[in-house]
Amino acid sequence: MERRHGSSDDPEETPSGVYRASLNGTGKHRPIPQRPPGMARVDHPPSTSKIERPYAPKVARPEPQRVDRPPRQAFALRNLRRHSLLILPVIFVICALLACGIGYAAFNYANGLNMSNAPALVASDFLVSLSHQDYDQAYKDLGVTITLQLSPTEFAQQAKNADRCYGQVTNYVETSGSAVNQGNSQSYGYTVGRSKLAKPYQLRLTLQQNQDTSNSWRISSYGGNLGPDQAVC
Repeated sequence: MERRHGSSDDPEETPSGVYRASLNGTGKHRPIPQRPPGMARVDHPPSTSKIERPYAPKVARPEPQRVDRPPRQAFALRNLRRHSLLILPVIFVICALLACGIGYAAFNYANGLNMSNAPALVASDFLVSLSHQDYDQAYKDLGVTITLQLSPTEFAQQAKNADRCYGQVTNYVETSGSAVNQGNSQSYGYTVGRSKLAKPYQLRLTLQQNQDTSNSWRISSYGGNLGPDQAVC
């Protein structure tokens, strides 16, 4: 007799596709564990893709410590001080160089001015000494070209004769454009007035610079006579 598929007469199979209890060797069914009271019935097994873990409180991350930075003004002030320490020595060196340059230029200018004025001052001192009848001082303004030929006494006698004949020197003025410069030689023309003369006369003084350590200027010529002409009254 042909057996139908799915018939329950099969001693080895059950409709659920599992072995019967009689085939486990004991002939008894396995006991089904009882569901504890109060447990909800689960129709579908829980998903194994996500396993729920017991909740654990999250620990807060420590906040990064904040470093207080000085404001921009403090940085600017610090940089200014640092740069000032570098700039001040440079300014000091520049000022020192400028001071040296200005001092050197002023010294050269004063020296040149003094050298140009020195012969004129000697000539003026000579005429002032004659006007005051200080013949000894006037003789000191003379150079060796005259003093080798004329003693102080002879010069004083010559000056006294000029004062007796033409009168005492009352005034003198440098003639405009009369100065002649020839290196270490300088000459000036003067208009000289005397008390006994109706009009002034011209007197030319030539000065020579001494070639020694003093570089002083002395009168090398005054025309041979302190009066208006060579005649002796």
